[in-house]
Amino acid sequence: MDGGREDTQRDTMKKVIEELKRLGCYYLQNFPMDRYTSLRVGGVADLIVYPRNHLEFVQVLNLLSSVAVPWMVLGGGSNTLVHDEGIQGVVVSTKMMRGIEVLDDGVVVAEAGAVLGSILNMSIRAGLSGFEFAAGIPGTVGGGVFMNAGANGGEIKDVVERVWLWLEGREVVLSRDEIKFEYRKSHLPEGSVVTKATFVLKPGDREEIKRRVKNYLERRSKTQPITMSNCGSVFKNPHEIPAGKLLDELGFKGFRIGGAKFSEIHANFIVNLANARASDVLALIDIAREEALKRRGIVLEPEIKIVGKVKG
Repeated sequence: MDGGREDTQRDTMKKVIEELKRLGCYYLQNFPMDRYTSLRVGGVADLIVYPRNHLEFVQVLNLLSSVAVPWMVLGGGSNTLVHDEGIQGVVVSTKMMRGIEVLDDGVVVAEAGAVLGSILNMSIRAGLSGFEFAAGIPGTVGGGVFMNAGANGGEIKDVVERVWLWLEGREVVLSRDEIKFEYRKSHLPEGSVVTKATFVLKPGDREEIKRRVKNYLERRSKTQPITMSNCGSVFKNPHEIPAGKLLDELGFKGFRIGGAKFSEIHANFIVNLANARASDVLALIDIAREEALKRRGIVLEPEIKIVGKVKG
Protein backbone atom coordinates (compact mmCIF):
# COMPACT_ATOMS: atom_id res chain seq x y z
CA MET A 1 0.00 0.00 0.00
CA ASP A 2 1.46 3.41 -0.94
CA GLY A 3 1.87 6.32 1.48
CA GLY A 4 -1.18 8.21 0.27
CA ARG A 5 -3.46 5.24 0.61
CA GLU A 6 -2.02 4.47 4.05
CA ASP A 7 -2.76 8.02 5.20
CA THR A 8 -6.31 7.79 3.87
CA GLN A 9 -6.84 4.43 5.55
CA ARG A 10 -5.47 5.79 8.84
CA ASP A 11 -7.77 8.82 8.69
CA THR A 12 -10.75 6.61 7.94
CA MET A 13 -9.98 4.35 10.90
CA LYS A 14 -9.75 7.40 13.15
CA LYS A 15 -13.21 8.48 12.02
CA VAL A 16 -14.54 4.97 12.66
CA ILE A 17 -13.09 4.98 16.17
CA GLU A 18 -14.56 8.42 16.90
CA GLU A 19 -17.99 7.19 15.84
CA LEU A 20 -17.65 4.02 17.90
CA LYS A 21 -16.87 6.17 20.93
CA ARG A 22 -19.98 8.23 20.23
CA LEU A 23 -22.05 5.05 20.08
CA GLY A 24 -20.48 3.84 23.31
CA CYS A 25 -19.37 0.64 21.60
CA TYR A 26 -16.50 -1.36 23.09
CA TYR A 27 -13.49 -1.85 20.80
CA LEU A 28 -9.80 -2.82 20.87
CA GLN A 29 -6.99 -1.89 18.49
CA ASN A 30 -4.24 -4.21 17.23
CA PHE A 31 -5.96 -7.28 18.63
CA PRO A 32 -4.12 -10.65 18.39
CA MET A 33 -6.56 -13.09 16.79
CA ASP A 34 -4.82 -16.11 18.29
CA ARG A 35 -6.62 -15.04 21.47
CA TYR A 36 -9.96 -15.14 19.64
CA THR A 37 -10.11 -18.33 17.60
CA SER A 38 -10.47 -21.79 19.13
CA LEU A 39 -7.43 -23.00 17.15
CA ARG A 40 -5.31 -20.29 18.84
CA VAL A 41 -3.51 -19.14 15.68
CA GLY A 42 -3.63 -15.98 13.59
CA GLY A 43 -2.10 -12.53 13.33
CA VAL A 44 -3.27 -9.12 14.52
CA ALA A 45 -6.55 -7.43 13.54
CA ASP A 46 -6.35 -3.66 13.11
CA LEU A 47 -9.52 -3.15 15.12
CA ILE A 48 -12.07 -5.42 16.78
CA VAL A 49 -15.50 -4.14 17.79
CA TYR A 50 -17.95 -5.75 20.24
CA PRO A 51 -21.56 -4.58 19.76
CA ARG A 52 -23.56 -5.31 22.91
CA ASN A 53 -26.97 -5.91 21.38
CA HIS A 54 -28.96 -6.15 18.19
CA LEU A 55 -29.46 -2.39 17.81
CA GLU A 56 -25.79 -1.55 18.35
CA PHE A 57 -24.81 -4.33 15.92
CA VAL A 58 -26.93 -2.79 13.16
CA GLN A 59 -25.53 0.66 13.92
CA VAL A 60 -21.96 -0.62 13.61
CA LEU A 61 -22.71 -2.40 10.33
CA ASN A 62 -24.30 0.77 8.94
CA LEU A 63 -21.26 2.76 9.99
CA LEU A 64 -18.73 0.39 8.42
CA SER A 65 -20.69 0.08 5.19
CA SER A 66 -20.57 3.86 4.79
CA VAL A 67 -16.78 4.21 4.91
CA ALA A 68 -13.93 2.86 2.80
CA VAL A 69 -12.53 0.35 5.25
CA PRO A 70 -12.56 -3.46 4.96
CA TRP A 71 -14.58 -5.28 7.61
CA MET A 72 -15.90 -8.71 8.48
CA VAL A 73 -18.15 -10.29 11.10
CA LEU A 74 -16.97 -13.17 13.29
CA GLY A 75 -18.85 -15.20 15.87
CA GLY A 76 -17.16 -17.44 18.40
CA GLY A 77 -14.16 -18.21 16.18
CA SER A 78 -14.65 -21.97 16.53
CA ASN A 79 -14.55 -22.78 12.84
CA THR A 80 -12.25 -20.00 11.66
CA LEU A 81 -8.61 -19.83 10.59
CA VAL A 82 -6.95 -16.39 10.54
CA HIS A 83 -3.83 -15.92 8.40
CA ASP A 84 -0.55 -15.19 10.19
CA GLU A 85 -0.54 -11.74 8.58
CA GLY A 86 -3.71 -10.89 10.50
CA ILE A 87 -6.79 -8.98 9.40
CA GLN A 88 -6.71 -5.59 7.74
CA GLY A 89 -9.55 -3.33 8.78
CA VAL A 90 -12.29 -4.09 11.29
CA VAL A 91 -13.54 -7.30 12.86
CA VAL A 92 -17.08 -7.05 14.22
CA SER A 93 -17.45 -9.65 16.96
CA THR A 94 -20.86 -10.94 18.02
CA LYS A 95 -19.53 -12.42 21.28
CA MET A 96 -21.47 -9.95 23.44
CA MET A 97 -24.74 -10.50 21.54
CA ARG A 98 -25.93 -13.56 23.43
CA GLY A 99 -29.58 -12.75 24.05
CA ILE A 100 -31.93 -15.77 24.08
CA GLU A 101 -35.66 -15.77 24.80
CA VAL A 102 -37.85 -18.87 25.04
CA LEU A 103 -41.48 -18.06 24.24
CA ASP A 104 -44.52 -19.96 25.47
CA ASP A 105 -45.25 -21.56 22.09
CA GLY A 106 -41.87 -23.30 21.82
CA VAL A 107 -40.31 -20.57 19.73
CA VAL A 108 -36.76 -19.53 20.68
CA VAL A 109 -35.52 -16.07 19.68
CA ALA A 110 -31.73 -15.72 19.70
CA GLU A 111 -29.25 -13.01 18.74
CA ALA A 112 -26.45 -13.73 16.29
CA GLY A 113 -23.83 -14.25 19.02
CA ALA A 114 -25.89 -16.66 21.10
CA VAL A 115 -23.97 -19.91 21.58
CA LEU A 116 -25.81 -22.98 20.27
CA GLY A 117 -25.01 -24.85 23.48
CA SER A 118 -26.73 -22.12 25.51
CA ILE A 119 -29.87 -22.46 23.41
CA LEU A 120 -29.74 -26.21 24.00
CA ASN A 121 -29.43 -25.75 27.78
CA MET A 122 -32.38 -23.34 27.87
CA SER A 123 -34.49 -25.66 25.73
CA ILE A 124 -33.77 -28.55 28.11
CA ARG A 125 -34.89 -26.47 31.11
CA ALA A 126 -38.07 -25.57 29.20
CA GLY A 127 -38.74 -29.21 28.29
CA LEU A 128 -38.39 -28.54 24.56
CA SER A 129 -36.98 -31.03 22.07
CA GLY A 130 -35.38 -30.56 18.66
CA PHE A 131 -32.09 -28.85 19.52
CA GLU A 132 -30.32 -31.93 20.89
CA PHE A 133 -28.23 -32.27 17.72
CA ALA A 134 -26.29 -29.15 18.80
CA ALA A 135 -24.78 -30.93 21.82
CA GLY A 136 -21.07 -30.16 21.72
CA ILE A 137 -21.20 -27.75 18.78
CA PRO A 138 -19.27 -24.66 19.95
CA GLY A 139 -20.61 -22.26 17.30
CA THR A 140 -23.04 -19.33 17.45
CA VAL A 141 -26.38 -18.62 15.81
CA GLY A 142 -24.84 -16.42 13.11
CA GLY A 143 -22.19 -18.92 12.10
CA GLY A 144 -24.55 -21.84 12.58
CA VAL A 145 -27.11 -20.39 10.15
CA PHE A 146 -24.42 -19.31 7.70
CA MET A 147 -22.94 -22.82 7.40
CA ASN A 148 -26.05 -24.83 8.35
CA ALA A 149 -24.16 -26.32 11.28
CA GLY A 150 -25.04 -29.83 12.26
CA ALA A 151 -24.10 -32.99 14.13
CA ASN A 152 -25.71 -36.06 15.66
CA GLY A 153 -28.06 -36.47 12.71
CA GLY A 154 -29.49 -32.97 12.78
CA GLU A 155 -28.87 -29.53 11.28
CA ILE A 156 -29.85 -25.91 11.87
CA LYS A 157 -32.25 -26.09 8.91
CA ASP A 158 -34.33 -28.65 10.82
CA VAL A 159 -35.31 -26.17 13.53
CA VAL A 160 -34.80 -22.63 12.22
CA GLU A 161 -37.98 -20.74 11.38
CA ARG A 162 -36.91 -17.23 10.37
CA VAL A 163 -33.62 -15.38 10.01
CA TRP A 164 -33.10 -11.63 10.34
CA LEU A 165 -30.40 -10.27 8.03
CA TRP A 166 -28.65 -6.92 7.72
CA LEU A 167 -28.34 -6.19 4.01
CA GLU A 168 -27.15 -2.92 2.49
CA GLY A 169 -28.23 -0.76 5.40
CA ARG A 170 -31.58 -2.37 6.15
CA GLU A 171 -32.91 -5.50 7.81
CA VAL A 172 -34.82 -8.19 5.97
CA VAL A 173 -36.41 -11.38 7.25
CA LEU A 174 -36.19 -14.68 5.39
CA SER A 175 -38.04 -17.90 6.10
CA ARG A 176 -36.28 -21.26 6.20
CA ASP A 177 -37.61 -22.17 2.74
CA GLU A 178 -36.35 -18.91 1.24
CA ILE A 179 -32.80 -19.62 2.42
CA LYS A 180 -32.66 -23.03 0.65
CA PHE A 181 -30.23 -24.74 2.99
CA GLU A 182 -27.83 -27.43 1.77
CA TYR A 183 -25.28 -29.62 3.53
CA ARG A 184 -23.02 -27.23 5.51
CA LYS A 185 -24.23 -24.34 3.38
CA SER A 186 -26.93 -21.69 3.24
CA HIS A 187 -28.00 -19.51 0.34
CA LEU A 188 -27.99 -16.16 2.10
CA PRO A 189 -27.91 -13.02 -0.06
CA GLU A 190 -24.41 -11.84 -0.97
CA GLY A 191 -23.13 -9.33 1.59
CA SER A 192 -25.81 -10.10 4.16
CA VAL A 193 -25.14 -10.60 7.88
CA VAL A 194 -27.25 -12.68 10.28
CA THR A 195 -28.46 -10.52 13.19
CA LYS A 196 -30.88 -12.92 14.90
CA ALA A 197 -33.04 -15.98 14.26
CA THR A 198 -36.03 -17.87 15.58
CA PHE A 199 -36.20 -21.62 16.11
CA VAL A 200 -39.27 -23.79 16.56
CA LEU A 201 -39.01 -26.64 19.07
CA LYS A 202 -41.50 -29.22 20.33
CA PRO A 203 -42.51 -30.25 23.84
CA GLY A 204 -40.64 -33.33 24.96
CA ASP A 205 -39.74 -35.42 27.98
CA ARG A 206 -37.03 -33.53 29.86
CA GLU A 207 -35.28 -36.67 31.13
CA GLU A 208 -35.28 -38.26 27.67
CA ILE A 209 -33.84 -35.08 26.16
CA LYS A 210 -31.09 -35.06 28.82
CA ARG A 211 -30.32 -38.71 28.09
CA ARG A 212 -29.88 -38.07 24.36
CA VAL A 213 -27.68 -35.04 24.99
CA LYS A 214 -25.56 -37.00 27.49
CA ASN A 215 -25.05 -39.77 24.92
CA TYR A 216 -24.08 -37.29 22.21
CA LEU A 217 -21.56 -35.55 24.47
CA GLU A 218 -20.03 -38.83 25.64
CA ARG A 219 -19.63 -40.02 22.07
CA ARG A 220 -18.11 -36.68 21.09
CA SER A 221 -15.56 -36.83 23.92
CA LYS A 222 -14.44 -40.28 22.73
CA THR A 223 -14.25 -39.49 19.02
CA GLN A 224 -13.02 -35.88 18.85
CA PRO A 225 -9.98 -34.07 20.34
CA ILE A 226 -12.09 -31.76 22.50
CA THR A 227 -9.32 -31.21 25.08
CA MET A 228 -6.94 -29.68 22.51
CA SER A 229 -7.15 -26.38 20.61
CA ASN A 230 -8.80 -27.13 17.26
CA CYS A 231 -11.09 -25.52 14.68
CA GLY A 232 -13.69 -28.26 14.39
CA SER A 233 -14.12 -30.33 11.24
CA VAL A 234 -11.57 -29.17 8.67
CA PHE A 235 -13.28 -30.56 5.57
CA LYS A 236 -16.88 -31.11 4.54
CA ASN A 237 -17.79 -34.75 4.04
CA PRO A 238 -17.58 -35.57 0.30
CA HIS A 239 -20.31 -37.73 -1.21
CA GLU A 240 -18.01 -40.72 -1.59
CA ILE A 241 -16.77 -41.17 2.00
CA PRO A 242 -16.67 -39.30 5.33
CA ALA A 243 -13.71 -36.92 5.34
CA GLY A 244 -12.27 -38.35 8.55
CA LYS A 245 -12.34 -41.90 7.20
CA LEU A 246 -10.73 -40.79 3.94
CA LEU A 247 -7.92 -38.94 5.72
CA ASP A 248 -7.37 -41.92 8.00
CA GLU A 249 -7.09 -44.27 5.00
CA LEU A 250 -4.63 -41.85 3.38
CA GLY A 251 -2.43 -42.02 6.48
CA PHE A 252 -2.96 -38.50 7.81
CA LYS A 253 -3.75 -39.37 11.44
CA GLY A 254 -0.91 -37.86 13.46
CA PHE A 255 0.69 -36.23 10.41
CA ARG A 256 2.40 -33.05 11.56
CA ILE A 257 3.76 -29.85 10.08
CA GLY A 258 5.32 -27.41 12.53
CA GLY A 259 3.10 -27.01 15.58
CA ALA A 260 -0.06 -28.39 13.95
CA LYS A 261 -1.13 -31.94 13.19
CA PHE A 262 -4.07 -34.06 12.16
CA SER A 263 -5.49 -35.57 15.33
CA GLU A 264 -4.93 -39.25 16.10
CA ILE A 265 -8.45 -39.34 17.56
CA HIS A 266 -10.21 -38.00 14.44
CA ALA A 267 -8.31 -37.30 11.23
CA ASN A 268 -10.68 -34.53 10.13
CA PHE A 269 -9.51 -32.36 13.04
CA ILE A 270 -6.30 -30.33 13.07
CA VAL A 271 -4.97 -29.58 16.55
CA ASN A 272 -2.54 -26.96 17.82
CA LEU A 273 0.21 -28.84 19.64
CA ALA A 274 2.00 -25.69 20.82
CA ASN A 275 2.75 -22.42 19.08
CA ALA A 276 1.31 -23.55 15.74
CA ARG A 277 1.06 -20.96 12.99
CA ALA A 278 -1.72 -20.53 10.46
CA SER A 279 0.82 -21.42 7.76
CA ASP A 280 1.29 -24.84 9.41
CA VAL A 281 -2.45 -25.47 9.31
CA LEU A 282 -2.77 -24.26 5.72
CA ALA A 283 0.10 -26.52 4.69
CA LEU A 284 -1.70 -29.52 6.22
CA ILE A 285 -4.91 -28.57 4.44
CA ASP A 286 -3.12 -28.20 1.08
CA ILE A 287 -1.28 -31.52 1.24
CA ALA A 288 -4.42 -33.39 2.35
CA ARG A 289 -6.40 -31.97 -0.56
CA GLU A 290 -3.61 -32.80 -3.01
CA GLU A 291 -3.32 -36.39 -1.80
CA ALA A 292 -7.09 -36.97 -1.75
CA LEU A 293 -7.35 -35.80 -5.34
CA LYS A 294 -4.24 -37.59 -6.60
CA ARG A 295 -4.79 -40.93 -4.87
CA ARG A 296 -8.57 -41.18 -4.70
CA GLY A 297 -9.89 -38.63 -7.18
CA ILE A 298 -11.87 -36.93 -4.42
CA VAL A 299 -12.12 -33.15 -4.02
CA LEU A 300 -12.02 -32.10 -0.36
CA GLU A 301 -13.77 -28.82 0.33
CA PRO A 302 -12.76 -26.93 3.49
CA GLU A 303 -15.48 -26.53 6.09
CA ILE A 304 -13.48 -23.97 8.06
CA LYS A 305 -13.59 -20.30 7.15
CA ILE A 306 -10.16 -18.94 6.18
CA VAL A 307 -9.84 -15.17 6.61
CA GLY A 308 -7.27 -12.40 6.75
CA LYS A 309 -4.39 -10.96 4.78
CA VAL A 310 -2.39 -13.23 2.49
CA LYS A 311 1.38 -12.90 2.52
CA GLY A 312 2.94 -11.32 -0.54
